[in-house]
Amino acid sequence: MAIEGLYRNPVAPMAITPDSNWFLQTVIESLNDGIIITDLDDQILHVNSRLAKLIGCPIADMVGHPAKPFLELIDGWLFFHATEAEDAAAPAEWRERQLKRRDGRQFWAEVDVTPLYDQHDQPVGNLLRVSDITERKWLEEYLRLLESVVVNANEMVMISQAEPAEDPLNLRIIYINNAFLKVTGYRAGEVIGKNSQLLVGEATAQSQLDGLREQLSKGESAQAELLLYCKDGNTFWADINTVPIHNEHGQLTHYVSVMREATERKQAEAQLRRNAFHDSLTGLPNRLMFMERLGQTVDYAKQDPGSHFALLFLDLDRFKVINDSLGHLIGDQLLIAIARRLESCLHKSDLVARLGGDEFTILLEDMSDLEEANGVADRIHRALAEPFDLSGNEVFTSVSIGIAMSCNMELTSAEDVLRGADIAMYRAKAHGKSCHEVFDTEMHRNVVTLMQMETDLRRAVERQEFELFYQPIVSLSTGRISGFEALVRWPHPEKGYISPGEFISLAEETGLIMPLGKWVLEEACRQLRQWQIQFSQHLPLTVSVNLSSRQFSQSNLPEQIRMILEETNLSPNSLKLEITESAIMENTESAMAMMMNIKQLGVQLSVDDFGTGYSSLGYLYRFPMDVLKIDQSFISRIDVDGEKLELVRTITTLSWNLGMDVIAEGVETAKQLAQLKALKCEYGQGHLFAPAMSKEKMEVFLSNPVHPLEHLAQVLPIDVPTPVES
Repeated sequence: MAIEGLYRNPVAPMAITPDSNWFLQTVIESLNDGIIITDLDDQILHVNSRLAKLIGCPIADMVGHPAKPFLELIDGWLFFHATEAEDAAAPAEWRERQLKRRDGRQFWAEVDVTPLYDQHDQPVGNLLRVSDITERKWLEEYLRLLESVVVNANEMVMISQAEPAEDPLNLRIIYINNAFLKVTGYRAGEVIGKNSQLLVGEATAQSQLDGLREQLSKGESAQAELLLYCKDGNTFWADINTVPIHNEHGQLTHYVSVMREATERKQAEAQLRRNAFHDSLTGLPNRLMFMERLGQTVDYAKQDPGSHFALLFLDLDRFKVINDSLGHLIGDQLLIAIARRLESCLHKSDLVARLGGDEFTILLEDMSDLEEANGVADRIHRALAEPFDLSGNEVFTSVSIGIAMSCNMELTSAEDVLRGADIAMYRAKAHGKSCHEVFDTEMHRNVVTLMQMETDLRRAVERQEFELFYQPIVSLSTGRISGFEALVRWPHPEKGYISPGEFISLAEETGLIMPLGKWVLEEACRQLRQWQIQFSQHLPLTVSVNLSSRQFSQSNLPEQIRMILEETNLSPNSLKLEITESAIMENTESAMAMMMNIKQLGVQLSVDDFGTGYSSLGYLYRFPMDVLKIDQSFISRIDVDGEKLELVRTITTLSWNLGMDVIAEGVETAKQLAQLKALKCEYGQGHLFAPAMSKEKMEVFLSNPVHPLEHLAQVLPIDVPTPVES
C-alpha cells in the first residue's frame, strides 16, 4: 500500500501528487518521534530511523514483518487497535510508559496509536508514535525529590524574586518551606508575596544586614548571623546563607536563602562567654575580662590626653595562714565575702575583678585626682577591717594595695599598667601590709633595671657565665682547713662581679635557680675532686653547697645528686648540702622524706644560717642533720652581748648532744675566735681566716704551707694552738 493512499478525513482528503509518497516519507523521517505504520494484519509497512534507534533494531529487520514480535520488545506496550486507541479522554500518564530496548536498556516514552483510513473512510492500518521523554521524566523526578527535600528540610528555606530593586534585601517572597512556618509562626498565605524584610526588626544588627547587602550587590553568595523576629514578636537567632540564582542567559532571577536556627547555640556561646569572663567562685569578672576592659581604657586614654584612670591591685594579707589553719572551704568563703565588700565600696561604673588566688583588681575610670584614688583605697581598708563571720569563725584580714595612675606613668599597654600596680602593691606589703602605695617613676626605673637584670641573668645561665668562689672552713682546734663553702659569683660583662645577694632572689623568682643550682653543684664537686688529688696533704677536704628552697623541693633531686657524684667521681661523704631553716619548715613531712633520701646517698646535711628562721631547737631532734651553722648575726655579738653568747653556748651544747658538728659563720675578730674556742666550737668560717676566693687564688692559698691560724698567734693576744702539720 502506498503511503499517499492513507489519510484521516474523507471529507477533506489530502491532495496527493506523484511526489506525495516521497514527500510523506521525508516528513516522517524528519520527525523527532519514532513512527511505525502497520496494515490491518499488523504487518509493518514503514518504520522511520528514529524508531529504529529508540528500540535498537534495524529498519530492514522490521519492514515486511509482523509488528507484534518487535512491539513486544517494548516492556508493557500493548498493541491497540484503532477503535480502542481513539479515546481522547485517556489521561496523559496512560500514554507514558517505561519501555525496553532490544539490548534490555529501559527508557521512558509517550506512546500514541492513531488509526489510518483510505479515501473511502475504511480502516487500512495504524500509525504508532513513540516520543522519548526520559530526560523530562528524570527532571520531573529530580524536581519532585528536590521539593520533597526542601519542604521537609530542618533548615528554613525562603526563595525571593530578584525584582529590579536597589536593595537586594527588599524583595518579594515566592516560596517558603515547612520549617520556616514552624519557626516563625506564620502561615504560608501571610508570607508569600510579602517583602523579604518581614523578619527584620529593631534588634537585628544593621552592620550584619549591611554586610549581607554588600555581598549580594556584588552577585556573590552571602553569609550572616542575624537576630530575627517571629510573628508573635519573639526573636530567634539564625545562620543565613543566601545564594543568587541566574538563568541560562546569566540574568539574576531569584535568591535562595537557607536559614539554620542558632538560638540554642548562641545561648550556649553566651553562657560560655560568661563563664570565660567571670570567676566561678566569686562571680566577679576574671583576669581575661578585666584585661580586655583595661586594654580598652588604655587605648581611649592614649587618644584623649584629658582622660585619666586609676588601677588598684589588691593582695590579701595572711591569706595562706587562714587557708592552712581553717581550711580551703573557709578560705573560699572569705574570698566570696571580700568580693561583696569590695563591690559595696565602689560605684557601678567601677570594675572590680578577681585576678586569681587572693588577688583582686579595681579599675576606676574618670579618675584624674590621686586623692580620689587614695580615698577609695582608704575606704577599702576600713571596710575590710571589720571581721568576717564564716561558718561560726570570726576571721580578720587586711589587704595591701598598689595604685597605678595613668596620669603619672607612660601608657604603653594594659600589661604595663597592671605590672606597675603590682609593683606598688609589693612595695606596700614590704612596708608593713594593710596599707597602699602609688606607683611612681622611681619604681618604674627599678622595674626596668630588674627586667634588664632578668634578661642578662637568663643569658648568663644559658652560657654558664658564672664562677665559684671558695671560702675555707677551718678547724678551730687544729688550725687546718677542713673544707670550703662554694659561693657563686656572676662576672657581669658591664657591672663586674655581682654577689649572690643581688641575683639569687631573682633566680628563685624566675625559676632560673634550677639550672643555676645544678651547675653550681656539678662545678663544686668537680673542683673539690681535683683539689683532693692535687693537694692530698690537706685531706680530708669537703665542699658545702647551698640548696635553695626550690631546689630542695625537686622530686628528682636525690637522683640528680647521685649522677653528679658518679660523673665527678667524688665520694658522697665529701659533699655537704646546706639547707635553710625556712626551706625545711615550709613542709616538714616532705622535707623529712627528701632528707632521708639524700642521707641514703651518704651525703651530709647542714642547717644553714641557724637562728634567722624559725629559731626552733626542737626540730633538730627530728631531722637527720650532720652540721649546724650558726648565723653570723649571733657570732658578731658574742663578744659584746651576753645573751647572744649564752645562746651560742646552748646551741653548741645541744649540737654535741645530737652528734652534730657546729660551724660559726662570720668570724671577724680575735675576741670572737677566743670566745668560740672557749665554747669548744669545732669549726669557724670568716674573714679572720680568709675571704671567699676564686679558684686560682684558692689554689695559691692551698699551696702555702702556713695554716690559717698560724700567723694569728704572732699578732693576737689569744691562746691559739700550734697547728698540726699535715
